[in-house]
Amino acid sequence: MQPQSWARLVPAVALAAQLCLGYHTKLHSVLQQQATAASSSGAWAALVEAETDDRRFWGEQWSAMEAALLELQDVAGGVGAKGVALLQAEAGNATSAPSGTAHAGNASAIDHAEPKEEVSPLAGLKLNLNPKTTAELAPALAMLKALYEDGKERITQLNAREKQSKQRYEDMKKQHDTRLATIEARFKNGTLSAEFHKNETRDEMRIWNYWERVRERQHRQFHTSLKIQHGTMSKVKTMIDMYEKTMSGKASEAEVQKDLAKVTGAMPEVVLLQQAWRAQAPYFHEALTEVRTASAELEPLASPDLR
Repeated sequence: MQPQSWARLVPAVALAAQLCLGYHTKLHSVLQQQATAASSSGAWAALVEAETDDRRFWGEQWSAMEAALLELQDVAGGVGAKGVALLQAEAGNATSAPSGTAHAGNASAIDHAEPKEEVSPLAGLKLNLNPKTTAELAPALAMLKALYEDGKERITQLNAREKQSKQRYEDMKKQHDTRLATIEARFKNGTLSAEFHKNETRDEMRIWNYWERVRERQHRQFHTSLKIQHGTMSKVKTMIDMYEKTMSGKASEAEVQKDLAKVTGAMPEVVLLQQAWRAQAPYFHEALTEVRTASAELEPLASPDLR
């Protein structure tokens, strides 16, 4: 080839090289953007799934606790001067729907709940204000024991959930650290531009901060629910002991009054079981307030901006 031909060819080759380099750079940029979007999308999808499951679980827990506490509050609040308040199943009239005016003000608090409602051990049991024999205490005692066993099972579920949530958080922390390390490594070896380094780091931290908020809420819900569950079981156990001693006729009045003093802080001079139920009422009211406050925290958290 003549020198003149080479001279004409060199600029063309240089131009082609520049075009190829420009295409490669643009392609690399597009691939970086796609990889970033895929990574953020996958992490975000996992987070949405986890939070949805978390809200479902706690929604069901609070709904069940509220139902049980409402029934207990009605029992405690329904005890009056007519006699000892007893719970007795009425054949053919069992229903899971709340009865009486005591429920009217609380209907809306249950109606709006999204999670499925669980059947309370108290459902279908009504008050018998005029017991004739200690044998009529049996339905109430059976109810209290069922409620106590339900509480133990619920605590087992709560502990298992907390363990699962803690493990999930630790796994996500490892994945988060790995993603950050990968971003830094790509930036240092020149395969990630400064702009994409900044964007990927920002998005990763936003997603992780959201994860931390989900975990903090879950942990707070766990401690609140555990406290309420233990407190309610303690009250129920006190009532079980008093019913059993009253029915057996073996315990002295002093022993029963000693148990009651744990609840009232005083030695009553009226019917022991009646006073015991009435002494529980403030706790049930306070526990209901806590349950509803915790349930209100289940509103979806603000999503991180991944634009």
